[in-house]
Amino acid sequence: PPAFSVASAFSHFLTSHTMDLTHIGKHCHLEDCRKLDFLPFRCGHCKHNFCVEHRLPEKHECQHYTPPRAPVVAVCQDCKRSIVQKGNETLPELFKRHFESGECKKFKVEKPHRCTFIKPSGKQCKRREFDEIICKFCNQNYCIKHRHAEHHKCPGLERKKRDLEKRSDQRVKREKERKSNPQACATEARKERPKRASNLAHSRLVKMFDKR
Repeated sequence: PPAFSVASAFSHFLTSHTMDLTHIGKHCHLEDCRKLDFLPFRCGHCKHNFCVEHRLPEKHECQHYTPPRAPVVAVCQDCKRSIVQKGNETLPELFKRHFESGECKKFKVEKPHRCTFIKPSGKQCKRREFDEIICKFCNQNYCIKHRHAEHHKCPGLERKKRDLEKRSDQRVKREKERKSNPQACATEARKERPKRASNLAHSRLVKMFDKR
Protein backbone atom coordinates (compact mmCIF):
# COMPACT_ATOMS: atom_id res chain seq x y z
CA PRO A 1 0.00 0.00 0.00
CA PRO A 2 1.18 3.60 -0.69
CA ALA A 3 2.79 5.40 2.16
CA PHE A 4 0.46 7.76 4.02
CA SER A 5 1.75 11.20 4.86
CA VAL A 6 0.15 14.18 6.54
CA ALA A 7 1.32 16.59 3.84
CA SER A 8 -0.34 14.61 1.03
CA ALA A 9 -3.58 14.35 2.95
CA PHE A 10 -3.62 18.08 3.65
CA SER A 11 -2.96 19.00 0.03
CA HIS A 12 -5.73 16.66 -1.10
CA PHE A 13 -8.10 18.33 1.34
CA LEU A 14 -7.26 21.82 0.09
CA THR A 15 -7.67 20.98 -3.60
CA SER A 16 -10.98 19.22 -3.08
CA HIS A 17 -12.49 22.10 -1.12
CA THR A 18 -11.05 25.17 -2.89
CA MET A 19 -11.79 24.19 -6.49
CA ASP A 20 -15.48 23.58 -5.98
CA LEU A 21 -16.98 26.77 -4.44
CA THR A 22 -20.31 26.82 -6.23
CA HIS A 23 -22.14 26.20 -2.98
CA ILE A 24 -20.91 29.58 -1.70
CA GLY A 25 -22.59 32.71 -3.07
CA LYS A 26 -25.12 33.02 -5.91
CA HIS A 27 -25.11 33.81 -9.59
CA CYS A 28 -26.42 37.15 -10.91
CA HIS A 29 -30.03 36.82 -12.06
CA LEU A 30 -29.38 38.85 -15.20
CA GLU A 31 -29.07 36.47 -18.14
CA ASP A 32 -26.36 38.48 -19.87
CA CYS A 33 -24.20 38.45 -16.75
CA ARG A 34 -24.68 35.25 -14.60
CA LYS A 35 -21.65 36.26 -12.56
CA LEU A 36 -20.93 34.35 -9.36
CA ASP A 37 -20.85 36.69 -6.40
CA PHE A 38 -19.94 35.55 -2.92
CA LEU A 39 -21.82 38.52 -1.44
CA PRO A 40 -24.88 38.85 -3.68
CA PHE A 41 -27.32 41.73 -3.44
CA ARG A 42 -31.04 41.02 -3.18
CA CYS A 43 -33.39 43.43 -4.96
CA GLY A 44 -36.14 44.64 -2.69
CA HIS A 45 -38.62 44.97 -5.57
CA CYS A 46 -38.28 41.79 -7.66
CA LYS A 47 -36.64 39.67 -4.87
CA HIS A 48 -33.83 38.39 -7.13
CA ASN A 49 -30.09 38.23 -6.48
CA PHE A 50 -27.63 40.38 -8.44
CA CYS A 51 -23.95 41.16 -8.54
CA VAL A 52 -22.33 44.46 -7.62
CA GLU A 53 -22.66 45.93 -11.11
CA HIS A 54 -26.37 45.14 -11.50
CA ARG A 55 -27.58 45.60 -7.94
CA LEU A 56 -29.50 48.82 -8.65
CA PRO A 57 -33.04 48.56 -10.13
CA GLU A 58 -32.06 50.84 -13.03
CA LYS A 59 -29.12 48.57 -13.95
CA HIS A 60 -31.11 45.32 -14.28
CA GLU A 61 -34.31 47.02 -15.56
CA CYS A 62 -36.48 45.92 -12.69
CA GLN A 63 -40.12 45.64 -13.77
CA HIS A 64 -41.43 45.99 -10.22
CA TYR A 65 -39.56 49.24 -9.60
CA THR A 66 -41.30 52.63 -9.85
CA PRO A 67 -38.88 55.60 -9.97
CA PRO A 68 -39.42 58.31 -7.39
CA ARG A 69 -41.25 61.47 -8.33
CA ALA A 70 -39.18 64.52 -9.23
CA PRO A 71 -39.05 67.21 -6.54
CA VAL A 72 -41.78 69.86 -6.81
CA VAL A 73 -40.43 73.38 -7.10
CA ALA A 74 -43.61 75.49 -7.34
CA VAL A 75 -47.39 75.18 -7.46
CA CYS A 76 -49.51 77.12 -9.95
CA GLN A 77 -52.12 79.23 -8.13
CA ASP A 78 -54.53 79.08 -11.08
CA CYS A 79 -54.68 75.38 -11.95
CA LYS A 80 -53.27 74.08 -8.62
CA ARG A 81 -50.79 71.85 -10.43
CA SER A 82 -47.27 71.20 -9.21
CA ILE A 83 -44.47 72.31 -11.53
CA VAL A 84 -41.25 70.30 -11.75
CA GLN A 85 -37.98 72.04 -12.52
CA LYS A 86 -36.00 71.08 -15.62
CA GLY A 87 -32.31 71.77 -15.41
CA ASN A 88 -31.35 75.13 -13.89
CA GLU A 89 -34.60 76.92 -14.62
CA THR A 90 -35.50 80.03 -12.66
CA LEU A 91 -39.02 80.59 -11.33
CA PRO A 92 -40.04 83.03 -14.13
CA GLU A 93 -38.77 80.62 -16.79
CA LEU A 94 -40.51 77.73 -15.04
CA PHE A 95 -43.90 79.48 -14.99
CA LYS A 96 -43.44 80.69 -18.56
CA ARG A 97 -42.88 77.11 -19.76
CA HIS A 98 -45.90 75.99 -17.74
CA PHE A 99 -48.17 78.57 -19.37
CA GLU A 100 -46.86 78.31 -22.94
CA SER A 101 -46.85 74.49 -22.99
CA GLY A 102 -50.60 74.40 -22.31
CA GLU A 103 -50.31 72.54 -19.01
CA CYS A 104 -52.22 75.29 -17.23
CA LYS A 105 -55.71 74.89 -18.70
CA LYS A 106 -57.36 77.43 -16.43
CA PHE A 107 -55.07 80.37 -17.19
CA LYS A 108 -53.84 81.38 -20.60
CA VAL A 109 -51.37 84.16 -21.27
CA GLU A 110 -53.02 86.72 -23.55
CA LYS A 111 -51.58 90.10 -24.39
CA PRO A 112 -54.34 92.62 -23.73
CA HIS A 113 -53.59 95.29 -26.36
CA ARG A 114 -54.41 94.23 -29.90
CA CYS A 115 -53.09 95.91 -33.01
CA THR A 116 -55.65 98.01 -34.92
CA PHE A 117 -53.88 97.80 -38.29
CA ILE A 118 -56.09 96.65 -41.17
CA LYS A 119 -54.34 94.53 -43.76
CA PRO A 120 -54.89 94.96 -47.53
CA SER A 121 -57.08 91.82 -47.40
CA GLY A 122 -59.45 93.64 -45.02
CA LYS A 123 -58.54 91.56 -41.93
CA GLN A 124 -57.26 93.06 -38.71
CA CYS A 125 -53.77 92.27 -37.47
CA LYS A 126 -53.86 89.51 -34.83
CA ARG A 127 -50.74 90.54 -32.97
CA ARG A 128 -51.00 91.66 -29.36
CA GLU A 129 -48.68 93.44 -26.96
CA PHE A 130 -48.47 93.75 -23.19
CA ASP A 131 -48.01 97.54 -23.38
CA GLU A 132 -49.80 100.10 -25.50
CA ILE A 133 -47.96 101.49 -28.53
CA ILE A 134 -50.02 104.54 -29.53
CA CYS A 135 -49.28 106.52 -32.67
CA LYS A 136 -48.84 110.27 -31.96
CA PHE A 137 -50.57 111.22 -35.22
CA CYS A 138 -53.73 109.06 -35.24
CA ASN A 139 -53.87 108.02 -31.52
CA GLN A 140 -54.41 104.34 -32.39
CA ASN A 141 -52.78 101.28 -30.80
CA TYR A 142 -50.41 99.16 -32.91
CA CYS A 143 -48.04 96.22 -32.52
CA ILE A 144 -44.27 96.42 -32.78
CA LYS A 145 -44.34 95.56 -36.47
CA HIS A 146 -46.80 98.34 -37.41
CA ARG A 147 -45.81 100.94 -34.79
CA HIS A 148 -44.27 103.39 -37.27
CA ALA A 149 -46.55 105.78 -39.13
CA GLU A 150 -45.14 104.70 -42.49
CA HIS A 151 -45.88 101.02 -41.77
CA HIS A 152 -49.58 101.45 -40.92
CA LYS A 153 -50.22 104.20 -43.51
CA CYS A 154 -51.18 106.71 -40.87
CA PRO A 155 -53.72 109.34 -42.06
CA GLY A 156 -52.29 111.80 -39.54
CA LEU A 157 -48.92 111.56 -41.28
CA GLU A 158 -50.56 112.59 -44.57
CA ARG A 159 -52.17 115.59 -42.84
CA LYS A 160 -48.81 116.60 -41.45
CA LYS A 161 -47.28 116.37 -44.92
CA ARG A 162 -50.08 118.56 -46.31
CA ASP A 163 -49.51 121.16 -43.59
CA LEU A 164 -45.79 121.21 -44.33
CA GLU A 165 -46.49 121.61 -48.03
CA LYS A 166 -48.86 124.52 -47.30
CA ARG A 167 -46.28 126.22 -45.11
CA SER A 168 -43.60 125.79 -47.74
CA ASP A 169 -45.95 127.22 -50.40
CA GLN A 170 -46.68 130.22 -48.20
CA ARG A 171 -42.97 130.87 -47.73
CA VAL A 172 -42.38 130.67 -51.46
CA LYS A 173 -45.23 133.14 -52.09
CA ARG A 174 -43.81 135.61 -49.56
CA GLU A 175 -40.39 135.46 -51.17
CA LYS A 176 -41.92 136.02 -54.62
CA GLU A 177 -43.91 139.01 -53.36
CA ARG A 178 -40.81 140.58 -51.83
CA LYS A 179 -38.88 140.13 -55.05
CA SER A 180 -41.72 141.46 -57.21
CA ASN A 181 -42.48 144.53 -54.94
CA PRO A 182 -39.16 146.03 -53.73
CA GLN A 183 -40.95 149.31 -52.78
CA ALA A 184 -43.03 147.50 -50.19
CA CYS A 185 -39.84 146.09 -48.67
CA ALA A 186 -38.34 149.62 -48.64
CA THR A 187 -41.38 151.11 -46.90
CA GLU A 188 -41.27 148.43 -44.27
CA ALA A 189 -37.58 149.16 -43.66
CA ARG A 190 -38.31 152.90 -43.41
CA LYS A 191 -41.01 152.30 -40.84
CA GLU A 192 -38.55 150.43 -38.68
CA ARG A 193 -35.66 152.93 -39.10
CA PRO A 194 -37.23 155.99 -37.36
CA LYS A 195 -37.93 153.94 -34.29
CA ARG A 196 -34.32 152.85 -34.11
CA ALA A 197 -33.09 156.43 -34.79
CA SER A 198 -35.33 157.91 -32.12
CA ASN A 199 -34.10 155.37 -29.63
CA LEU A 200 -30.48 156.16 -30.49
CA ALA A 201 -31.10 159.93 -30.20
CA HIS A 202 -32.79 159.51 -26.86
CA SER A 203 -29.90 157.44 -25.50
CA ARG A 204 -27.37 160.03 -26.71
CA LEU A 205 -29.24 162.87 -24.99
CA VAL A 206 -29.36 160.92 -21.76
CA LYS A 207 -25.61 160.37 -21.88
CA MET A 208 -24.96 164.06 -22.55
CA PHE A 209 -27.02 165.18 -19.57
CA ASP A 210 -25.33 162.59 -17.33
CA LYS A 211 -21.88 163.95 -18.26
CA ARG A 212 -22.91 167.53 -17.29
